[in-house]
Amino acid sequence: MKKILLACLVCLVTGATAQSYISAGGLRLGTGVGFTFQQKVARRTTIEAIINSSFRKDRIQLSLLGEQHFPLLSRRFNFYLGAGPHKSWNLDGEATSSDPFGVSFVMGGEMTIRRLILSYDFKPSINFQGEKVLDLHTALSLRYVFYRKTLRERMKANRERRKRRRARKRKKRQRERDKRKDGSGFPWPFRKD
Repeated sequence: MKKILLACLVCLVTGATAQSYISAGGLRLGTGVGFTFQQKVARRTTIEAIINSSFRKDRIQLSLLGEQHFPLLSRRFNFYLGAGPHKSWNLDGEATSSDPFGVSFVMGGEMTIRRLILSYDFKPSINFQGEKVLDLHTALSLRYVFYRKTLRERMKANRERRKRRRARKRKKRQRERDKRKDGSGFPWPFRKD
């Protein structure tokens, strides 16, 4: 039994460190239920759209969040922080109720295993309009990776990164040689000025 558990753990860990994702979407369940879509826009930056319906109120909220990811144990286990605007629509039918809008913040953790992303976050929302100034949301999200980098794309990106690094080192060495040639380098004691 212990060997089977160890084999499963090794498979999960190797799968978790071998993949990277570009686009993912899925379900969100917590203080409300909804959908989430995440798109990678830079190396550690994503944009996330969340459509959420609250269990407490008859309300739908749309949030658009920019998130910065920080790897913890590997690049498949991340901590993230972000913020962005949100807009809510009350569905209770009352003419007196106003539709809140404001700023949402998010902090949470996520783990990628093959084509699935499991995340848990805390998302406070500050409303500029509406009956409640501060709304607090927590949720567990399960996303499916729609598009991820292939092994060929990752290898090509690593080769290009190494080429750029070597080119920077060559330029730096050439600048140091040029300094020594024109006499602006190390002040040798026997150099005549």
